[in-house]
Amino acid sequence: MSVEILLTILILVGAIVLFATEVVAIDVTAMLVIGALVLAGVLTPAEGLAGFSNTAVATVAAMFVLSSAVDKSGALHPVMAFLERLFRRSYWLGAGVMLASVAFFSAFINNTPVVALFIPVVLSCCRAIQASPEKLLIPISFASMFGGVCTLVGTSTNILVSDLAARNGLGAFGMFEMTRMGLVFALCGFAYLLFVGWPLLPGRKPKQSIEEKFHLGEYVTNIVLQAGAPSVGTTVKTSPLVTELGVEIIQVRRGNQRFFSPAEDFVLQEGDVLKVKGNVEQMRKLQKRNRVLVQPLPNQDTLPKSGIGLALHEVVVLPESDLAGKRLSEVDFEAKFGNAVFLGVRGRKGLEHRLLSDWKLSAGDCLLLGSPKDQSELLHRKYPDLFVISHTDYTDFLRKEALISAAVIISVISVATFEIIPIVTASLLGCLVLILTRVITPEEAYRSVSWKVVLLLAGSLSLGLALEKTGAARLVAEQIHTLGGAVSPVVVLSVVYLFASLLTEVMSNNATVVLLAPIVIAVAESMGVSARPFLMAITFAASASFMTPIGYQTNTMVYAAGNYTFRDFFRVGAPLNLLFWLLASLLIPIFFPF
Repeated sequence: MSVEILLTILILVGAIVLFATEVVAIDVTAMLVIGALVLAGVLTPAEGLAGFSNTAVATVAAMFVLSSAVDKSGALHPVMAFLERLFRRSYWLGAGVMLASVAFFSAFINNTPVVALFIPVVLSCCRAIQASPEKLLIPISFASMFGGVCTLVGTSTNILVSDLAARNGLGAFGMFEMTRMGLVFALCGFAYLLFVGWPLLPGRKPKQSIEEKFHLGEYVTNIVLQAGAPSVGTTVKTSPLVTELGVEIIQVRRGNQRFFSPAEDFVLQEGDVLKVKGNVEQMRKLQKRNRVLVQPLPNQDTLPKSGIGLALHEVVVLPESDLAGKRLSEVDFEAKFGNAVFLGVRGRKGLEHRLLSDWKLSAGDCLLLGSPKDQSELLHRKYPDLFVISHTDYTDFLRKEALISAAVIISVISVATFEIIPIVTASLLGCLVLILTRVITPEEAYRSVSWKVVLLLAGSLSLGLALEKTGAARLVAEQIHTLGGAVSPVVVLSVVYLFASLLTEVMSNNATVVLLAPIVIAVAESMGVSARPFLMAITFAASASFMTPIGYQTNTMVYAAGNYTFRDFFRVGAPLNLLFWLLASLLIPIFFPF
């Protein structure tokens, strides 16, 4: 064994330890790998930095920008609105369509923003029908992974392995080359969740913990039914405000008359002033409702619908605040708090039946304020009156920008599928179109890229190059072949998938495939068989991480959102990992022959 091989293996072992333990950030580890390989003389400086010019890195960065444009334009908002309505009519139908939608969209755009968009939808729907969000949050993360393995652009891992295959003369992956195997995984995964995983998921947790965790306390506000409002002429029970948005109507003011807790058959009329109760998400939707004027205080203007987005702020009145003891009608929110508009209040002492304009503020009361997104930073100045406990930006549905974003995504996928131009060229051109049409600004494009992933890819690629250049990959492959003897390639493939699946539970999926790709290519060469099945095995395994909340980014997101434990993921995910291992061992050799 040469000194260069020994040094490379030592750096490899050190990298695996650092990736798994995350003593330092994974992008820092990637940069340490480059530095160590160059200082040891294993790679030249140019070779060490070659990963930054890799087409896979550029493609992944471009896909982040494309996904960000979809998010910013609100292109998925109509889909989510439809799902919420469907969910309220039928839990199982809504859940099924929601999971299928997550899988579908994750096949074509980055699954991280997809899951981020659907988490509040799950929370809102489950709250409205008194269902447990814990039953759906893990499944939407898993569904995003099911979709991610169905196309080349589903995950950055797929793009990376495709580029590695092309660089080794094995040909890049086709856009839908993985689709048949991916659909088998997806269908079997959904069947598992329905018949096996569902009972293993944790049940309902106390309602209070959900509200406290996500600031889902119910605010009270006033709305005015204008002429032509869908709720005019309906009863309280059948009003779209109740059936579609899920708000609770607690009082109706009609002229000088006030009706407390109106009965379900109470008919709403034009001009009625309704005091309603709902969470932050419901308040936001109320503000956008046609012919419904959110007007908590008389003569207060509502937020401008300028298309730039809405920022909502949940703030607490502090004991020393001069707001304590004042009526809401006495406070000029717009002048005092930088263009902010009062949208609702949650009282520390509970619900009050008096008019909101007469509501006397007390220390501990929580206010819901709104402002145009581009002016929301004014509220974050250090006001002595308020303590900001939550700040959330919401993007309106921008029809023109949404159509452009969707057209660009479809065009990129189409030209890459028919091999008109390489996917890296198509994705970069797509980013330019989005910038030139002002769907996204250059600054927003820069911010949308996960530079941690870019640095990780570049550093990991340098380590893969070192494994190939020094012959370390071939040495490891020869040892595997020697130990395996006359073992069937199918058995070796099964072992490779299992090892990659376990490795990606404790370290980055991209790092896993970069470390294993040169080794499995060398193993295939030593056995005299095609490397394609082995590359597909590590690709699928690295993107199917179900056992831990740290194995995949979407798992981490729902882990925090659903207040899960490590045990929850292991209980539901371990059998699914085993199922995918068996499917891969049996079917990959059929779909991708040796």
